[in-house]
Amino acid sequence: MAGRALTFADAQVIKLATEQCIPVASDDWYNRRKRDAEGDFFRSVSNQGPRGNKGIGGSTRQGMYIFTASGKLLGYRNNWDPNNMRREIQQALKQFAALPEKDRTPGAVNVPDLPTDKLDKRFHRPLPKNGLIIRVQSRLLEKDGANFKTCSKLPSGILGLMASRDHLWIQQHEWQAMIPNDPKVGQTIDLPAKIAERINRFHLVDNTRGEPPAWSRQQVRSSRMQLKVADVTPTRISMQFSGKSLLATDADSAKASRGFDVVMEGSVEVDRKANRITRFDMLALGDHWGSGRYTGKARPGRAPIGMVFERIEPTTPKDTVPPQAAREIGAYFGRY
Repeated sequence: MAGRALTFADAQVIKLATEQCIPVASDDWYNRRKRDAEGDFFRSVSNQGPRGNKGIGGSTRQGMYIFTASGKLLGYRNNWDPNNMRREIQQALKQFAALPEKDRTPGAVNVPDLPTDKLDKRFHRPLPKNGLIIRVQSRLLEKDGANFKTCSKLPSGILGLMASRDHLWIQQHEWQAMIPNDPKVGQTIDLPAKIAERINRFHLVDNTRGEPPAWSRQQVRSSRMQLKVADVTPTRISMQFSGKSLLATDADSAKASRGFDVVMEGSVEVDRKANRITRFDMLALGDHWGSGRYTGKARPGRAPIGMVFERIEPTTPKDTVPPQAAREIGAYFGRY
């Protein structure tokens, strides 16, 4: 994943992908399992590539595919080198130009909308009705005297300089439980347990190098997250968020191969007339250590990492991309 970030940070690759192609991002984990038109189309394209026909499910088909609207594969690459990606796109464009004009004319292929009721519900992750979307961005940090700054350089072989991005989803009944019925300045309430668990297990993770392992319930060694009412008016409730968690693979954190000792603070605003949370800003800062199966090459020892949580209103499709951990949707929402 870190390698692909290098590929798509290349100006020429960006220009080719956006001006000569229609860029599409999709999750192989979902698509290779789906028993619907989306899954069938994805597999029909990937079956033409070097990963071959693995049926429904199977092992990874991840990579970068270049294909026509009708599903003809023109190029495939799963390599971090932007030079290779540029050549792959350019070669694919030559193949496209050589196709019969009837296959290249805009509108030659009709791609109908896929009704929601025709999607494979097992692998469809819509935002819960009236749910909140909290954007989560993580970044490796380094000490700058008494302060912190963005990590600008890493030792040879260590990865993770770029920011990561994910979404925290909070269901309507969950965020409603955050709003005190009769708020008083100074009143303190615990963050609802389901939200606190979701933040701890699935979002206080180092995902700066790839897909991180979630923390198990047992690995949440200690945690406290609270809201304190700071101001109350007829139209608004302002609350301060504070928290502290210790996440570790061993009960003795000094022996843990992976862990995160983190403090949190932030602000929550409630529109009383609309009975809706309009602001959820939170900063998580602490020392993380260790690597996961797909997040290798971490910095040695304990090192600072920062995470910013910010409520957003969805304005583009990327804003409604499901949380990475929502693949296991039951666990994500604490149903089991």
